[in-house]
Amino acid sequence: MTKEDMKKDIKIYLQTVKLLEPRIEITDEEISTYFDENKETFATSEQVEASHILVGDEEKVNEVAVKLAAGGDFAELAKEYSTDTTSGKNGGELGFFGTGEMAAEFKTAAFAMEVGETSDPVKTDYGYHIIKVTDKREAKEANLKDSTAEIKEALMQEKLSTEYTTWLEEKQEEYDIYNSFE
Repeated sequence: MTKEDMKKDIKIYLQTVKLLEPRIEITDEEISTYFDENKETFATSEQVEASHILVGDEEKVNEVAVKLAAGGDFAELAKEYSTDTTSGKNGGELGFFGTGEMAAEFKTAAFAMEVGETSDPVKTDYGYHIIKVTDKREAKEANLKDSTAEIKEALMQEKLSTEYTTWLEEKQEEYDIYNSFE
């Protein structure tokens, strides 16, 4: 698919949405039902934002730990030493993650730390990590008010597909169009 093909597809999609949206109604009852049926997807668990430096052996992690203790810049040391090339080139940044997304030892250390704290070396199956926690988010229960816009969008996407088929059938009848392949 070329860039032009993609632009054309997006344009057609947006035109279709604009044409069909006025035909679609989403009620408060539908929103409430959708929320009740999918409540767990709108809740957020406790999350930690962290950076790390991953190295393959104990000697290397101790070398990095000494440089950090001497005032070394975490991000620069991550770029220089980390074997995690994805996060390493970004100064070790991992972004936010929940409790089930990291190796158990890593998760335990990261969730036990305070914001701004740097860990002692942590061994996992991937090697040795030095972790720096940069932020935390508390767990948040799902609530309908905060989820309404997201639910409306999901319901709109569901209804667009159905409404498109209905609209197409109406137009075929209105203009007496038939499918010559049937």
